Amino acid sequence: MKKMLKTALATAALAGMGLAQAAVITFDGLADSPFATGMPLLGHDDEFYQAGYWLAPFSNQAGATAGDLVGAIVDGSDLANTCWSVACPTNNSSKFFTALNDGAFAMGALSGQGFKLDSFQASFVGAGGEVFPSTTLLLRIQGAKVGGGSLTAQFNLPGQSGGVFSFQNYATSGAFASQLFTNVIFYGLACNAQGSCSAFSSDKGQFALDNIAVTAVPEPSSWLMMGLGLAAFGAFARRRNAA
Repeated sequence: MKKMLKTALATAALAGMGLAQAAVITFDGLADSPFATGMPLLGHDDEFYQAGYWLAPFSNQAGATAGDLVGAIVDGSDLANTCWSVACPTNNSSKFFTALNDGAFAMGALSGQGFKLDSFQASFVGAGGEVFPSTTLLLRIQGAKVGGGSLTAQFNLPGQSGGVFSFQNYATSGAFASQLFTNVIFYGLACNAQGSCSAFSSDKGQFALDNIAVTAVPEPSSWLMMGLGLAAFGAFARRRNAA
């Protein structure tokens, strides 16, 4: 019995490793969504999809209504015609998401599986007419943990360099990197020259996201059930062969 249990646990571990599924949200080649009919402009309560994930920009403002502008899909190869009234990053020629007017961005796996947030690219998006670097940005990510509770991570997005904003690469670390989440929310805190930061109050908490790397992982109970099932099948086959 102990030998069978050890076999089941080993099989479950192998099955779990095999079922982990990596994906990258690139915002390129997005299919039409019936819940984001104004694409590339995105409103509160819109939802679209890529690589097995739902993607949902939204407003945290009191009294927000469906359609309030909270984001856009920008074409980095045509900033003049797709990045309006704000200062977008200039070092990305692909398409990317921009959060506008203090908008936030949520995402989760369509399968309902827990997933890890591995890395992403991000940039501060400057408000139109703003003098930089009088405002900087703190990007905060809040994840809803599988099993309950939440965990946050935050990243300082630099201001302009050479008069332009640029995407940079960011990787999660520590407990946040290893945690399985049911969903994560990205939002920006605008920080003044004195270092005071606030969210959802200035229309300056704007940011761009691209190449969000995630890994969906089944819950351990699912691995165990699969492993036990495979072990039971193996025992049945051995009994059949012995007969």
